Amino acid sequence: MTQENKDIQPQAEPYIVKSHDIHIDADYADWIADIKSRYRSAQVKAAVKVNAEKLLFNWQLGRDLVQKKAEERWGAGVVEQVSLDLNREFPDAVGFSVRNLWYMKQWYLFYTQGGDTILKQLGAELQRIENQYTTKMHQVGAELNSEKLHQVVGEFPLPFALVPWRHHVEIHQNQGCPPKSGTIG
Repeated sequence: MTQENKDIQPQAEPYIVKSHDIHIDADYADWIADIKSRYRSAQVKAAVKVNAEKLLFNWQLGRDLVQKKAEERWGAGVVEQVSLDLNREFPDAVGFSVRNLWYMKQWYLFYTQGGDTILKQLGAELQRIENQYTTKMHQVGAELNSEKLHQVVGEFPLPFALVPWRHHVEIHQNQGCPPKSGTIG
């Protein structure tokens, strides 16, 4: 019997709705444990989806700053102004600091200036990682190297959604941004 099942075993005086006849047995305990497990799984999936959408937003904002040539078009202080405008509109949101907006632009440049080469190198590196997430990293690395990933340079690579934003920032900071030779290491 699992720990979760032990946690819901009837005790001397279980809390039971008095208006219904109910019999708590092992099947019921297993069912409740399964419901709890599915709920926890749904919470994790929701968090991953939220993270993926935020990363996509960061990618698109970085892309916009590059493609619109924002500094040339609106002046050197445009990133600071965008930061002020976004923070004013979304006061409870985080991630709109001037520094973070610059990171978004650098992140986009880091992966797009090297084109397909840098993504393939990243995929190969992820496949070599030996840690507790070996299987998942191999799958992500394989996807980056696969034929399925042939996408237009500048599109958001979907496997990036599995990596937290702070890790993306650290990757491009540690590798130098933007890449000059199309290599990541």
